[in-house]
Order: sequence, then structure tokens, then C-alpha cells
Amino acid sequence: MKSLLEKNIALIPSPCYVMEESLLRRNLDVIKKVADSAGVEIILAFKAFALWKSFHIFREYISHTTASSVYEARLAYEEFGSLAHTYSPAYTEADFRKIMECSSHITFNSMSQYERFYPCVSASNASMART
Repeated sequence: MKSLLEKNIALIPSPCYVMEESLLRRNLDVIKKVADSAGVEIILAFKAFALWKSFHIFREYISHTTASSVYEARLAYEEFGSLAHTYSPAYTEADFRKIMECSSHITFNSMSQYERFYPCVSASNASMART
């Protein structure tokens, strides 16, 4: 049986991104069932998928995101509606305060990074870890 996309392929302008909602929902349903049966939480990584116009669909299946930059942390907070689990090998002073506003979890790359940003994180409700 042909999908809606296959039936209308000639009508789609090129180049463009095409997302078939029924297929996305089918995949997200599988992900949710696996997460529920395993007792784990699935976290959306924007590196893998950042088509923000579809976030309203993702929120029905996944409630958390991960970020590796201030831009991804803002995307999580402003467009997805969640606080991000954030890890970056190189946080900057200029970006860190905004990252903290948009993050529930911060992971540090080194002890020196941890020591440098600890006062900011400890004053917030975010959890922190060092790799």
C-alpha cells in the first residue's frame, strides 16, 4: 500500500524537508512503548532531529531533550517546552547563564570546568555531573 508521500511525490517541491506524520507517530509509539516497558526515559537529541515545527507531536511521546550548546538549550526551552539535559566540552562565560536558564541537568567535561561553573549551578535547581 502506497503512503501519502509516495502518492504525492511529484507534487513536492525540491529541495525541501518532508515528514510523514503517520510514520513519525508510528516510530514514536514504538519508542514510547520501549521506554515504558524498560522503565527508562527517552531524551530527544537535537543533533539527530531538530525539526521544531514537529515538536508538538514529539511532546506527546517524549518529554525531555538534550543540548550541547546555548542554541540547542534555548531550542529545548523556547520551542520544545522542556529544560534540557546539557553537556558541552567547552562552556563559555558568555553563554553559561543562559544555558542554566534552559537546563535541568548540566554535565561537565573536566574538574576545572566543574570548579569554574559550580557556583552558578549550585545556586540553581539543576543537577550536575562530571564525566
